[in-house]
Amino acid sequence: MFKTWTRLFLADCEVIKFSSSLNIYPIYKNGRSSLTRYAEKNNLPIIKNKEISSLNDITIYIRDPLSRFVSGVHTFFYLNNLKMNYDVLEKINKFEIVNQHFVPQCFWLMHLFKFFKGKIQLKHVNEAYDLVPVRGGPWDGNPLPWFPLTDEDRKMIMSINYKKFTDMDYKILYPYMNKSVKLDKIIKKIKNVLS
Repeated sequence: MFKTWTRLFLADCEVIKFSSSLNIYPIYKNGRSSLTRYAEKNNLPIIKNKEISSLNDITIYIRDPLSRFVSGVHTFFYLNNLKMNYDVLEKINKFEIVNQHFVPQCFWLMHLFKFFKGKIQLKHVNEAYDLVPVRGGPWDGNPLPWFPLTDEDRKMIMSINYKKFTDMDYKILYPYMNKSVKLDKIIKKIKNVLS
């Protein structure tokens, strides 16, 4: 599981510099599309990889893990032009399919930790929606027609063992919500859970 998920984080690590005191690390399914589109429209700097170490602190928006997992799996099906089905869901359940949209948020923090060892602030994703008026999503600019998440789709997604995708976030991240904490403190807890 750990090695499978870490393969997702070979791409650049990016932080958006909103102001001299607000640096945001955008996570997939946590307002990332809205935040990055807002940054592009307003010519905000994107700090990448080793440059991130020069920042003082970083804000990270966290979403309810179960809501994010369901939405992330739905987005995976959409982006791959797939109809919701149990065969693909079982591959997700067995970690044969992994994707940035539904990997636990803790792994995003591990990706950031490769380049940043300072303080972070975990905030609820609703604060990101208050910050930027843009409502981007995976459907923006995508030639495929967007299909809404139905109750039936939600039930199908929740039929797999979603807890292995959500429990780590509930256990490790939620106690630090709205607090300033050194990232290494959270990373140690993540590593303890994984060992």
